[in-house]
Amino acid sequence: MSEPWDAEVFRVPDIAWQAEAPPTRHPVPVGHVPDLDVGDDVTIGVPGHYFIDGQVVALVERGHVELPEVTEKQEALAVAAPFAYWLAKGFPQAGLTMQWWPVEHCWTYRDAATGGCAAKLRDPLLHDAENESWLDHVQPTLQFPPDRRPRPAREVGVLSGRTLRLQNEPETWSWWIGVSEPVHADGEVVVHVMRPSDYWLTQVAREPVEPVLAVPLYRLWGYE
Repeated sequence: MSEPWDAEVFRVPDIAWQAEAPPTRHPVPVGHVPDLDVGDDVTIGVPGHYFIDGQVVALVERGHVELPEVTEKQEALAVAAPFAYWLAKGFPQAGLTMQWWPVEHCWTYRDAATGGCAAKLRDPLLHDAENESWLDHVQPTLQFPPDRRPRPAREVGVLSGRTLRLQNEPETWSWWIGVSEPVHADGEVVVHVMRPSDYWLTQVAREPVEPVLAVPLYRLWGYE
């Protein structure tokens, strides 16, 4: 009679989560986000006219601004461009260039609920090209910023300077900025990335703040 064997010896680690897509992101009015903090990203704009992504909360305190054709002052959020924010962080003596923007015209993106299960990576052989159209990107109005849908980094075009998302472990995501295009390295296609804070501080200090990280291309996602 053969000796019993332990199935654990033959178990293959489950790494399928590395190819899961991050959640879709929806714009949420800043007035409905009590945990907004300094350094958080926000989108500002003038509904019906334009939106500007990637601005940074500069102060916790709120101020007030006057708007044309509005009799009462409106609550405002202090926002700054990323370079200005991180320049002030790296060199406080430079001062912080910021502006007050009406809270009702500010949004921050939040992940859609996934029910504990993220969307799986699309099979490249079953690309959605037949079901996708440029019309999918047409917004019915300009009253709100658009939803942001995840897309594999290999499909979003230029990666240098683009904000990317990486899943460190199941359902735990982190943000990075690409500092290279895909490149072959040790038999794998990778992209060099930096954490957003290091990316901006490196531009301020003109020298790498932290080592650049090489991440396999298949693990990175962008948003459109």
